Amino acid sequence: MNFHNKPSIITLLLAGVVSSGGAYAEEPSKPQTPGEPAQALTDSIDAAFTELDDLVVVTQKKVMKSDGAKLTYDLDEDASSKGQNVLEALKKIPMVSVDGSDQIRVKGSTAFKIYVNGKEEPMLTANADKILKAMPAEAVSKIEVITEPGAKYDAEGTGGIINLITERTQRNDGYTASVSANLGAQNEGVSAYGRMKYNKVTADANFNYNDNVWMSRRQFTSNDNYDYTSDSQYLNSTHVAQKFNYHYYGGGINLSWEPSATDLFTATGNIYAMDANLKDINISSQTFSRGGSLTQAYTQNLHGDMSHLGASGNIGYTRSFGSNGHNLMLGYAFNYGKQFLDFNYFTVPELNADFLPPFRKSENANYTREHTAAIDYTNPFGGGKHILEAGVKGIFRRNSAIAGDRYGMSPSELFADGISNTDTRQIQDVYAAYASYSSTFGKLAVKAGLRYEHTYMGMDFLTGEMENYRRNLNDVVPNAALTWMFGPATNLRLAYQMRIQRPSISQMNPYEMRIIETDVRMGNPDLESERHNKLSLAYSNYGRKIGWSISLEGSQSNNTIEEVTYYEQNVRYQTYANLGHKQRMELSGFMNWNLTNQFSVGFNGSLHYTRIASPGDEITNHGWNGSYGANFNYVGPWHLKFSGYGGQSTGEISLQGRWYGWYYYGLGISRSFLKNDALTLTLNANNFLSKYTHFHGEVATPGHYTSFRNRSANWNVGITIGWTFGHLNDQVKKTAGSITNDDQKASGNQGGGSGIGL
Repeated sequence: MNFHNKPSIITLLLAGVVSSGGAYAEEPSKPQTPGEPAQALTDSIDAAFTELDDLVVVTQKKVMKSDGAKLTYDLDEDASSKGQNVLEALKKIPMVSVDGSDQIRVKGSTAFKIYVNGKEEPMLTANADKILKAMPAEAVSKIEVITEPGAKYDAEGTGGIINLITERTQRNDGYTASVSANLGAQNEGVSAYGRMKYNKVTADANFNYNDNVWMSRRQFTSNDNYDYTSDSQYLNSTHVAQKFNYHYYGGGINLSWEPSATDLFTATGNIYAMDANLKDINISSQTFSRGGSLTQAYTQNLHGDMSHLGASGNIGYTRSFGSNGHNLMLGYAFNYGKQFLDFNYFTVPELNADFLPPFRKSENANYTREHTAAIDYTNPFGGGKHILEAGVKGIFRRNSAIAGDRYGMSPSELFADGISNTDTRQIQDVYAAYASYSSTFGKLAVKAGLRYEHTYMGMDFLTGEMENYRRNLNDVVPNAALTWMFGPATNLRLAYQMRIQRPSISQMNPYEMRIIETDVRMGNPDLESERHNKLSLAYSNYGRKIGWSISLEGSQSNNTIEEVTYYEQNVRYQTYANLGHKQRMELSGFMNWNLTNQFSVGFNGSLHYTRIASPGDEITNHGWNGSYGANFNYVGPWHLKFSGYGGQSTGEISLQGRWYGWYYYGLGISRSFLKNDALTLTLNANNFLSKYTHFHGEVATPGHYTSFRNRSANWNVGITIGWTFGHLNDQVKKTAGSITNDDQKASGNQGGGSGIGL
């Protein structure tokens, strides 16, 4: 399809298809589940896309749409996203927040998963803040936020799913390709995309490169730790200044072969890598007595490297039984990830710090290996009013983590202390089966599902004195939804879902990550899975001029994995424990208003109350928080496109602390040239009124108080040039299914420490 921003006449030359209810024409999807206003992503089934060639759209395409269970943001229609990175683009999306230390949350939770074209990328989920900050927004066409997973999804991933869609539709002429380049104050890069079809085989490929070699990123972090129990070490003040460069490479390929009308074979592969040169990190630490006199001081200079590598592959087969969506799908997927961190320290003691060796080398490597096999069956019956779905799935993970420190009096003579070195292996096998049923009864749509998961998990400690362990878990996870459809574009939805969350290897690894001598982060091998229950009520009304949605949601969870801070000898230790009882109520909504065919605005906001308590209410924290955002898109004279966005959040709370608010804004202008708008020039700017973005928070424990502040250079002004050539309208088909896993909890970050976000 070809979408135009100028008014035109609807011509639907397709057997009796009529636009109604004020809905806007979009790429049509597979037959949707009864009661689902729009297509929903599944755990192991990725949506099959089809194309309608003879469709002309009357008005400009929506930037954002939602059905209550999934929200879609179209980056291709947002000129302000050109020249940005994906992390900056996420700031404009309702239900997603990015704080001043680049910590991502979905509806206030860090327990979310990241997919690329419907397939999970485990390393991308584990290191989202670093990689998405390096990934150009031009590499992504749409971003989906899925907050109501059903029985087809893995039972884990409580916060939701962020699905990055890189596929784009072009016109039919045998092949199509596009290239773009961007240059800005914070980054520069190039990207390329191409698709071709020959006979029954369709293929597409993409490549992206981005770096910040021209202007290094700068960030400053300060921590003030008060020890109310000590007179000589009453206040420890640590300041970190860092400057680093990075290189990001990403690419993927999709293949489909359709030998007959009932058989479809697919294969996909993706790879990405990021290398960061941490060439200039300076740490200054000072300790003061209660009376204000200096009792200890030292400085450290660091340099090192940080790298991430992720690769994934997926093959699938679909056998169709008729044309109404009755099919059987088989799939296999493999994911591999590596995260490496290497630091070299040089310490200069200034006062009472001779116990620190002058030289230190710290190395940390995490590896993830994952095999997945799945079978899914879908059978619509009763004229498509009823749909029965069932499937089985197996996930087999073998992860490992190796870390250690060496010390010495010179860089050439470093020795391990034997205490801080760890070598661990994580085993996690998940066996799952699910069934779901959906139907419509007049204006009422019903959907219900049940999922069973058996988990065999454990850890082996190849070094140290900790005992190996194994555990077996059994979880039965129900979900249900009722939707009353007042009309084609208006509905009321009541939904319940249960989700579980297993700890990740980074949360279980006991290695003490000590970048700053007074700040230690480590995992807890005794963590257990957590369980969440959520009930939501949402009303949506999508008119031709105004579309809006409002929802009320309540969630409750016991035994949640919380970050825990404690102190020993003025050293702050951050770890994890199953001690959270969490209740959350949230009122949220958004509105899109098309004032004219050339001018649209959008608003979104949320207000929530959260209470977190440890067993017996020994530790409690509660409070109100909220956020809001706005954006506009305008097509002006001479085909100029203007866009802008901005927003603010009041922060979030944790069991022992809170993060205070932050804000963001940006502007963009673009102009297309040549036939079919083949050449596009975009200017963009964000957070440009101040040199640094500020962020701060606090953590309070019995006898101690920590205040942390972060200051980073996040402003950017840049230009992007894109060129599209060739024509094609067939999209790479999928087995109506791609294996996806969304089941491990991501590590949080309270914003303190080094500021690197490790």
